[in-house]
Amino acid sequence: MTVKNILLAAGLAAAMGLLTACGGSQDSKVTEIRVAFNQNENHPQYRAMKAFGEKFEEATDGRYHMTIYPNGVLGEQGAMAEFIRTGALQMAIVPCSVPESYDADFAVVGAPYLYDNIDHLERATMNGVFDELFASTEKYKFRVLTVYTAGERNVYAKKPINSADDLKGMIIRVNDSPTYVEMARLMGGNGSVMAQSEVYTALQQGVIDAAENSELVFRDFKHYEVAPYYAYTRHIVHPDVVLASTAFLDSLSPEDREIFDQLIKESTEEEFTTFKQDIEKAKQDAAEAGTQFCYPDTDELRERCMPLLDRITGQSEVTKKIYEGVVSLREVAE
Repeated sequence: MTVKNILLAAGLAAAMGLLTACGGSQDSKVTEIRVAFNQNENHPQYRAMKAFGEKFEEATDGRYHMTIYPNGVLGEQGAMAEFIRTGALQMAIVPCSVPESYDADFAVVGAPYLYDNIDHLERATMNGVFDELFASTEKYKFRVLTVYTAGERNVYAKKPINSADDLKGMIIRVNDSPTYVEMARLMGGNGSVMAQSEVYTALQQGVIDAAENSELVFRDFKHYEVAPYYAYTRHIVHPDVVLASTAFLDSLSPEDREIFDQLIKESTEEEFTTFKQDIEKAKQDAAEAGTQFCYPDTDELRERCMPLLDRITGQSEVTKKIYEGVVSLREVAE
């Protein structure tokens, strides 16, 4: 869909957003909440947002109705914040790199080896570690509401990875991010940027030696067929974020905003729970397909990546404060 088309569609939707039900009575007007999302309808993030929309509609006696546009039909994720800023969209679920393009401090939220696991990211989110940073985006006409997890990113390859040394010299597919490329280098490999759609063939043909992603992606793209060793390097616990237009948020009555905020908090807990459940099923499916799971020493890998983590977490007083907050929520080994 072109920018021109989506703006036209958004303009039409905006005109229809206050359509009234029951013959057009002003007492029963329904405000449309449009949400952009780049994954499918079975994704835990979609399901959590859908449940949130249904609960908000019910709690406000039908004054609001949510429509989620999945599978990236509204365009690439980087543009979503601009659509929200202009009022073409009310909400979106996007990677942290989207608000990071406005404020470099957002790099800390998805920094390598910042979190021990998904539960650690959840504790940081629910305990308000990121609240100050998230609220600061209102000057850009959007607000970051919360974190939805996209799971752990681990390395998978054609050979076992049982230690950091096993990564030496490996060509590893990573996202198009200088942070990811540097991370792969520090881990001992060489980062190779390519689209997700190219990974299967690149692994099959030996163009790359390994890739890194969650168990869901590993299973859904059938990467176990060409890279049967899945190693729990746990280098990234992946946070996506939920954005909302400040114009939309400001249009809510105090009562509706209170309901909205409470339901967003509940949806965050629901999304984390659902994602963890889906990971277990994906891991089971991969094991049944012949995947071998490896468990290298993550402390050794974290130590190798500390220069990168130190640079990201030390770039401002805000990032230092967030780092301290995250570290304080680590579970102490018994």
